Amino acid sequence: MTIAALQALIDEEVPGIPRHPAPRIPRTPYSAKGTPMTTSPVPQPPASAPADVPLTVGALIAWAHAHTDKSIQRLAAQAHDALGTLRTRHHEEQELARVTAEETELEERLAEIRARKARLAPRRKPARDYDPATVRTWARGKGLTVPDRGQIPTAVLAAWREQHATPEAGR
Repeated sequence: MTIAALQALIDEEVPGIPRHPAPRIPRTPYSAKGTPMTTSPVPQPPASAPADVPLTVGALIAWAHAHTDKSIQRLAAQAHDALGTLRTRHHEEQELARVTAEETELEERLAEIRARKARLAPRRKPARDYDPATVRTWARGKGLTVPDRGQIPTAVLAAWREQHATPEAGR
């Protein structure tokens, strides 16, 4: 049986009413030895209810708690504990679903904000307008001295830029 089905069984008595984890069930009076009982040891369903109408889960557990048979009382306690555990688990799963939905919503919002930030951020210029390996190869081909690593001398870069400038760039 699913949690939703058990919840429906619990709510059939009075829907929408929050339940306490452990309802107090009054004890049925019993007689001492040799004293006749004034009431029935087992609570009976109300006289107005037809015998073929099933009891609600709450009424059935109340009946079992008040029963004189200890094994019936133990079953009532087990059923009560099981329903309490199911209520707790159901509540936790609903809360987890709400938190997961909120997390997804926040992640989507964060993605939108990051995309907007990327559109608004100023564009950076590339650090260099040349490829160092290309300039070194060109300089060595022209007989200029350049180091194998490190910064290329300013005069070599100026000469390379002057030779490789496009006519549109000079205007």
